[in-house]
Amino acid sequence: MASSSVVSLISKKIIKPSIQTPIPLRSHKLSFLDQVFDMSIPFAFFYPKRGNDKSSEPSHVSHLLEKSLSKTLSYYYPYAGRIKGDRSVDCNDMGVDVSNVCVHCPMSEILKRPYTNGENVAFPQRLPWNHTDEGNLVVAQVSYFDCGGIAIGGCLSHKIGDACTISNFFYNWGVLNRDKSVTLSPRFVGESIYPQSNDPSIVSTIKPEEPGYLGKRFVFPSAKINALKAKFSFDSGVQNPTRTEVVSTLIYKHAIAARTTNFGSFKPSSLFQVSYMRERLNPPLSQDASGNIVSGFSVETTNEREVNCSRLVSELRNEKEKLDQDKARAIENAFISEVVDLLEKGKTPFNSDVLDYYFCLSLNAFPLYKTDFGWGKPARVSLATGPFNRWFHLMDNQSGGGVEAIVMLGEQDMSIFERDPELLEFAIPVPNH
Repeated sequence: MASSSVVSLISKKIIKPSIQTPIPLRSHKLSFLDQVFDMSIPFAFFYPKRGNDKSSEPSHVSHLLEKSLSKTLSYYYPYAGRIKGDRSVDCNDMGVDVSNVCVHCPMSEILKRPYTNGENVAFPQRLPWNHTDEGNLVVAQVSYFDCGGIAIGGCLSHKIGDACTISNFFYNWGVLNRDKSVTLSPRFVGESIYPQSNDPSIVSTIKPEEPGYLGKRFVFPSAKINALKAKFSFDSGVQNPTRTEVVSTLIYKHAIAARTTNFGSFKPSSLFQVSYMRERLNPPLSQDASGNIVSGFSVETTNEREVNCSRLVSELRNEKEKLDQDKARAIENAFISEVVDLLEKGKTPFNSDVLDYYFCLSLNAFPLYKTDFGWGKPARVSLATGPFNRWFHLMDNQSGGGVEAIVMLGEQDMSIFERDPELLEFAIPVPNH
């Protein structure tokens, strides 16, 4: 349970899979990326009370959620196991921790706060991106607000799956909470794509930072995104730039400007775009493929003249096309090369004194705002503040068409960034005071 004076514990249980994991599946082999990551991925879904709906009474809700989670774990069985050494998961059906809590304030009070840190009340641990000390690969929390609203939060181990896997986990948990007769078809395939390493030095090398920064939510309406697309396409010659390309480069440009103001001079920087590889592999995989199936590409800015959105859109498109054109080598590109190269030099990946790394994780294709436990679509989807400074999460906004961005920056950089008039021509802060 998150440490907060407004949160009190109702109950805590261990939920196990509804059926035992078959013996042939009892040992889940970790992939190279599974071995590298040492963090959780935390999502929370906020559902306001619907009128006089009595089906949202805590005892009834908790019972249904526990039953549907149990069935979900029978499909996503590695999450109910425990890490064994640095090479495998013992899929022993030990289960996951679920806490039911009261949040002694209205949901609106949390959602109207200027930074996303307040939303951490919906997560079951103080540092949501960290692994739990008890070895659980999932910890979940059901939060009941004074107003009758409900939040479902969970921290799922990155060693088992990427954000696509975890988004599907929550979406399918919602599906089974509405209809337990549904059959799911996730397949864990990570190790077959990224064979595990025998080098113990690579294990658990990418860890979340201790939060010393702020998360701020911005909405880019579809009309503003279309204006950005038209402008950047005309200036760069890139045909049909994507929402991710135009929004990420705009955020990157203004984050660098804020950093430059505070630092006193320009510092070389890199924008790293995380890429989900399912559709890029040969043959392509379905979205049901589970595990860490990611790579990425980056563009660097070595001087202020290069901090130009049209140039950045063009460079991002070029790097993405390289990824698409060489499908046979798609898994060997920037992300893997960067990690291996730095580890061989005894350095921490993506940590440099001479280069500021900015990361963009686009969740636009994921069904986050379609995750329905029986109470309709969520009013808000949250990722806990983290896991690093200078990090952007992009997702579809609630109404569709636009983009919701959660931007993580240091407090001084954020104080400039969130007031940047050029940024605010296209982005609406949430909440908008």
